[in-house]
Amino acid sequence: MNVETEDEVRTYRVAGRGFHLRVGLGRKGALLDFVVDRDGQSPELRYSIDTDLYDVSEPRQQWFGDEIQRDIASFLDALENGSLTVTRGRNKTAIVFPYEGRYVRVERGRVFTRRREYDSLADAQAGDQFQPFGA
Repeated sequence: MNVETEDEVRTYRVAGRGFHLRVGLGRKGALLDFVVDRDGQSPELRYSIDTDLYDVSEPRQQWFGDEIQRDIASFLDALENGSLTVTRGRNKTAIVFPYEGRYVRVERGRVFTRRREYDSLADAQAGDQFQPFGA
């Protein structure tokens, strides 16, 4: 794991077989950047969330920082406990993970990455064959 500090944000980087993970935490913000990258050449899927749009050191904007931190914690928990699943199709890669009693599906579209929430795991994984993500 690499650790670096830039602009008051301490950033942790981890790379494994087929993925790269970057998590940054600081007084002014938080970020998560997760890349599924099987061949090391071009990302199959990138899931990024951060507080760049708001200065979360300001009391009136702390709600946004809290929301992003919950997103990051849920994602990292799913990655650690094996509840993050992945599907790799010919033209589509998607991940599903639990989030606050629901399930989030993140998939790469033609131009943008799409994030949707579902009430059940079956609905989130519908139409594809998901496997546990082996980090």
